[in-house]
Amino acid sequence: MELHALLPDAITSPSLPTEPGWALQIEDRKLLSKLIAVVTKRFPLPSLKRVVVKSDRCLLLLCKDTQLEGRDVIDVMTVVIGTYIPDLSRDRVAMVTLPAILPQTIIQRDNCPWPVNFHPNQELEARLNGSAIGDGEKQKVVERMARVVKRCRETKRNCVMIVDPSRDQEVAMETEHPYETLRHAAFVAITTVAKTQGNTLKRKADGEDYLCTGDGYMRSRPSIIG
Repeated sequence: MELHALLPDAITSPSLPTEPGWALQIEDRKLLSKLIAVVTKRFPLPSLKRVVVKSDRCLLLLCKDTQLEGRDVIDVMTVVIGTYIPDLSRDRVAMVTLPAILPQTIIQRDNCPWPVNFHPNQELEARLNGSAIGDGEKQKVVERMARVVKRCRETKRNCVMIVDPSRDQEVAMETEHPYETLRHAAFVAITTVAKTQGNTLKRKADGEDYLCTGDGYMRSRPSIIG
């Protein structure tokens, strides 16, 4: 049994949705700083790298295609950068592929169609690569999940286990009540735990946060409305 973090598709997907943009091939690099200033002011693109150098080719990212609002790129850029490049020709401007959203993971950054400024989220990366919990904790999770699956097979119903993380102890194991929408396994288990705590939001002994903010194990979604 392998453990995988439950994360949105936008995070687990290795690729990003894309959109078209426009870049200018720079011939005179002495103008680069001035061009960056005027283009960035007119068409801000946070986190996207403005300049890309490949071999002897230097590209300045001008804008996203949507930022042109249907206007011709040459007409717009003649106004924006015409002071520095009065004879702007179409063969110097190229359509490029840009990420429609910024990468959230290292894999997405590596697969990004255009360079971006990116700082890895170490906590998120640990959840993705499975290093967020140690081998001993993983074994406990696998064993508990195996018990939940076994109960589900025995009862032919969904089952939920709740563990008190402060004591690392199981405090409830409940199955769903068929045909009762509000008595699916998660609700039943939470109710069981609440009763053991006197239906309060604090433990009687130490006053810590209500235990159901802890760990829960289930085989499938708690209900059709989950």
